[in-house]
Amino acid sequence: MLEEISSETFKGQTTRHELFGKLWKVPNQKAVVCIIHGFGEHLGRYEHVAQFFNTKNISCYAIDLPGHGKSSGKRGVVRSLQDFILAVDFVYEKTVNENLNTPVFLYGHSMGGGIVLRYLLLTALPPKGVLVTSPWLKLVKNPGALKIILGRMALTFALNPVQETKLDSKNLSRDLEVGKAYKKDELVHNKASTQLFFGLNDNGVYLMDKTFDFRTPVLLAHGTADEITKYQSSKILASRHPDQIVFKSWEGLRHETHNELNKEEVLTYYADWILSKV
Repeated sequence: MLEEISSETFKGQTTRHELFGKLWKVPNQKAVVCIIHGFGEHLGRYEHVAQFFNTKNISCYAIDLPGHGKSSGKRGVVRSLQDFILAVDFVYEKTVNENLNTPVFLYGHSMGGGIVLRYLLLTALPPKGVLVTSPWLKLVKNPGALKIILGRMALTFALNPVQETKLDSKNLSRDLEVGKAYKKDELVHNKASTQLFFGLNDNGVYLMDKTFDFRTPVLLAHGTADEITKYQSSKILASRHPDQIVFKSWEGLRHETHNELNKEEVLTYYADWILSKV
């Protein structure tokens, strides 16, 4: 029952960053999920997701990635993809250690989805399963060729300039209130360092270029009307790993499937898949 659910915040530390996190604990839990958010946002935008999972007897942990939310670091700035990997490793290990008798899952959205897929190739202890939604494998609109060249040159000289992104909040969901709330959210930012962009972009190329053993079941979900990350890239990645990845296509849905007009249907599907692996 909802009145029995407790939530609390926690802090963590990696070699470069102080991390802010939150957990939503439910009694008689059947599974535990680590939530890894997308670019420019923060864990608070997943409060309703965690609360919904709680009603299905699934506890949740989440963190703000470096340079995001309430974690340390200049907004949108990382030195390498490793900054994100270390943060995921911290919250995943914390979750496993505090829930030794319960299956643990990872759930990454957009930027978080690409990071989680890469993490699966690195961790010595794979989770019970992984939910990946609208992953950053390839963007629908990439920077122009000149910007790419100048960005690569900047990295060659150990420079890491920051630029504003041009994300249109209307592309998040068909529920336009989601976009309005996003624009008003003081913890949301639109800053991306050169290293952040190339780290994530190159990670997408890496994941798409080879066939890997992800070592655990993966549910990969993507809306067909996503104008931020490429639906077709998710479909191709899933087709290359038919024994490990189940692909869920959401017809007409935009980037944030968990915030869509039919979000209860979407979240029910995700929760049911998680529980089917317990």
